[in-house]
This record gives sequence, C-alpha cells and structure tokens, in this order.
Amino acid sequence: MRRRSIVLFVAVQLALAGCVSSNPGYCVDSTLCNDSDGLPGWGEDLAGSSQDLAQSSDDQGSSTQDMSMTPLDLNKMGPFSFIRFDRKVMIGRSNVDISVIGPSDDGKEITKRGAPLPWVLLSPGFQTDHKQYQSYGDRLASYGIVTVLQKSPSEFNHTNYRDDTVQLINWLLNPVGMGADRLAGRLDRDRLGLVGHSLGGKISFLVAESDPRVKAILGIDPVDQRDPTALSGIAKLKLPTGVPIGYLGETVSKMGGMPCAPANANYEVLYKASPSPAFSITFIGAAHMDFVDNPATCWNCGFCPGGTAPKDRTNSLAIKYTTAYFLSTIGGDRRALDTLSGVQFQKDVTAGFVSREAK
Repeated sequence: MRRRSIVLFVAVQLALAGCVSSNPGYCVDSTLCNDSDGLPGWGEDLAGSSQDLAQSSDDQGSSTQDMSMTPLDLNKMGPFSFIRFDRKVMIGRSNVDISVIGPSDDGKEITKRGAPLPWVLLSPGFQTDHKQYQSYGDRLASYGIVTVLQKSPSEFNHTNYRDDTVQLINWLLNPVGMGADRLAGRLDRDRLGLVGHSLGGKISFLVAESDPRVKAILGIDPVDQRDPTALSGIAKLKLPTGVPIGYLGETVSKMGGMPCAPANANYEVLYKASPSPAFSITFIGAAHMDFVDNPATCWNCGFCPGGTAPKDRTNSLAIKYTTAYFLSTIGGDRRALDTLSGVQFQKDVTAGFVSREAK
C-alpha cells in the first residue's frame, strides 16, 4: 500500500499547486488553469490519458479500477491543466494572429510529454474575433488536444485565405523565428483536425479538400458563398477510414431578407453532398451567431437575429460536441462517441435541444 499512498500524496500536491479558475475564459498567458473535477496530469498514451493517475498499484501488484471504461462527461473540463499564449505569424506578406491553447505540466509551456500531440486549427466566422471561440480551445486542451485559433487578414479573398491557412499549418509544424520553441515538437503532423464557424467553416473544408494532412474536420454552421466554393470539391474529400465528416448547424438563419446562412449555401447543402461517413447535428431554435462564446461582446452578432434557444446553451452544446468529435478521432478516445451518438447524446435529443442525421 506504500506506493498507492505516495501516488495519492503526489496527486494532492498537484491539485494544491494548480490554479483553479471559476471562469476559464480569464486565465492569462503562462497561468496554470485547471477547471476540471480531476487532477492535473499527463499520460504517454493520449487515448488513455485520463486513466494515468488512476492506474496505480500497490506492492502486491493489485491495481485500481481501469478508468478507460469510465464514461466521459464532456460538459465539464477534462483532467489536464493548460496555458494560452498569443503571437503573430508572417505568412507570405500577411501577419496572421494566432492564439495557442495547450496542455501544460508547469503552467508556463505546452507539455512535451506524450508529444507530438493531436491538434486542431480553428478558423472564426467572418469579421469575428478569433477569441470568441476561446472556450472551445480551453475544453479541447483540457482533454489533451492543442488548439490554435487563427485570425486571417484575407477574409475577403477566399483563395488567399485557404492558401494562407495551408502555409500556417506548414509553419505550425515547423515553426521558426522568435518564440518558435514554444511550439517546436509539440504538434503531430498525423493528427491534425480542422474546425471553423461560418466563413471559417468554409475555409476549413477548402483546406481539407486540398491538404491530405487533415485527418478530421468539423464545420460549425459553415456558409459556402462566393468562389471558390467548398461544395465543388466536397464529394472528393477523403479522411482516414471510419472518420466521419462532421457538421453542427441551425436553420433559423437560412430564412429572412438577408439570411446569414442562406439555404443554398448552408451546412445542409454541404452535408448532403459529403461522402459517407458523415453526420450533421441541428441545433433547434439557434441562430447563426449563437455559437460564439459571448454574443454580447460580438459586434456583428446582432446581424443574425431570430434565435429562440438560449445562446449559452447553444455555445455549451457546440463546445461539448466539438470536443467529443476531435477526442474520438484524432484524440483516439472512443468513449467520446457516446456524446455524439449514444446515450448521452440521446438525452439532448429527448430534451428537444438537437436532432441528428448520419450516413
């Protein structure tokens, strides 16, 4: 029992050393954040990382319960502490603002244990601050997935935006210049996921259609207006065997005089044209800009009215499903599938929050 006692002592010390934040949206750069009910830690096997602190054994070789079978509650933060930092990246002649959120052992830098790590590149809606999606990155990082939020200066030229995003991926995988050491060796070129909202969703699909490094993709109410369209190449999009193309969307904003997500260019159109496997989750009563963290501080959110669902609920559900999608794909933890299509998901359907299609 001596070894078990040591493990418990270390776990308690880690918990006491952590910075427990009641609002993860306000954890500053180089500050240790731990908003989970678990203890901070890190495992070599990302798919089983949540069980590493729980799998201790005593001197006689008996072990504690295998936590790999424990259901996940992705409404909550995960077991890992994380940090955030911002920087500008020169891509061609453009400066791209990025915010990086990743798991950390020391509250200063992204961990190298278990590296290279799965990671997600998130692209925001048109003229929307990329930090309006910070809570998505926080949740993903708390489950061991590095998230990079980008803000491109090429939003009016979708070809340039796509190409700049590919170049940004190149830089992130092989960073150079001041501060490059904060990312070097951390990101796995074979476990890259893309997610984007609105215009960012379209750009994510354009990149995935041209870059085989993308292993998982999720569109959050993508809007596919103007050339080049994602629709033109969606049928040929290829992900690893068994990995579905994912869509989260709403139908309120496809109507009206100037719809934010027109019916001829919304997620439903892209989903129908997508190869299988694919799924779409419709948020009942939500409007196009309800997916951001804080609509009250989003200057352009007022252009997409009409939602009847609580905005905080839409945001919370979208964060949960986004985390489940990437955790079950590039993260390798199949327990997260229950949140997307199993018993946990059915609770949201029964409550009248969402509906789902799959093929």
